[in-house]
Amino acid sequence: MKLPQILAVWLLLVSACASVPKQTDSNGKVVRSIARDRKNCWQAGKAPTLVSVMQKAMQIPLEPDLVRDNYIQTFGCAYEEVDIEKNAIQAVYRAILQSLKNRNVTARDELLALLRSSPPRPDNLVREYTIYVNMPSSASNNHHVAAYQVKILQLEVVSTVESPVAIWTRVATRFRHREDHYRALPIRKEKSDFVRVLKKAQRILWLAERERYEDVLQMLSSQHARVVTLRNGLDDLVFGDRLNLIDVQYPRRYFPAIFLGKGIVLGKSPENDVLVLKFGEERLFGLRLDFRKVVRADLDFETFGYKAPETILQCLFLKAKRKKSKRTSLKF
Repeated sequence: MKLPQILAVWLLLVSACASVPKQTDSNGKVVRSIARDRKNCWQAGKAPTLVSVMQKAMQIPLEPDLVRDNYIQTFGCAYEEVDIEKNAIQAVYRAILQSLKNRNVTARDELLALLRSSPPRPDNLVREYTIYVNMPSSASNNHHVAAYQVKILQLEVVSTVESPVAIWTRVATRFRHREDHYRALPIRKEKSDFVRVLKKAQRILWLAERERYEDVLQMLSSQHARVVTLRNGLDDLVFGDRLNLIDVQYPRRYFPAIFLGKGIVLGKSPENDVLVLKFGEERLFGLRLDFRKVVRADLDFETFGYKAPETILQCLFLKAKRKKSKRTSLKF
């Protein structure tokens, strides 16, 4: 082989080998960008939080003609799925439930089944539904059945810190028959109880990111707390549930831990360091998780089916890992 050909082959081999670490480097940067390049886990470029989106949306007034026709307005949102249609169904479902709660009535229909059979989508929107509700009656154990109209006024996809396919919706509802409207006037004017729950959870996660462990415990202290049984195992755990981390060396010594979701807990080490751990990692610190007594301090998270955003949990976990490695390197 001639010298120019040998040089050409050698250059190709060098460039091929050089490309491997570059690709690895690039992948590494993608992973690091999830947490390490953020100042905080609630900042992701220019993406807003879902709470801020909802607070702005809830300023939209109900159209005058709908007010005149006895409609009331409620809002819903969802971000838990990676599928737009599933989030849309959940958002509309929450908005309808809020309306029923405001009017002190309950649905006779299986709402989720109805929405799944005729799903609302931003690009192919089913705008109106009729459902049937039970209205409280003066007679003992009796209910009056009424037709209830639902209009979806807005259903928007928005990229937020929580999800690139978060959904929010604005819904108008009323009794179809005027006599039912006067029989059961709205008793509440709440636009979205779920947004209130989102704000509370966001505050807890924000405190957890800043290692303000005692403040999180304080937020989850309640006289309404109750002990729950995990009948279906760890799947029954709800955001905010309190467990115990037991010191293996001194079994009578324990530290409260808070379940955040996706097998991640916030707790403390025997050295008094704040920890964000995945199930199983507690053993590295001479601890074990005790699931025999699980305390549910805030029933709202269970009632509304709240789940912490996976992107936020991942960010919290990676940032905690980085802080822990820095502390370890300082010790050595």
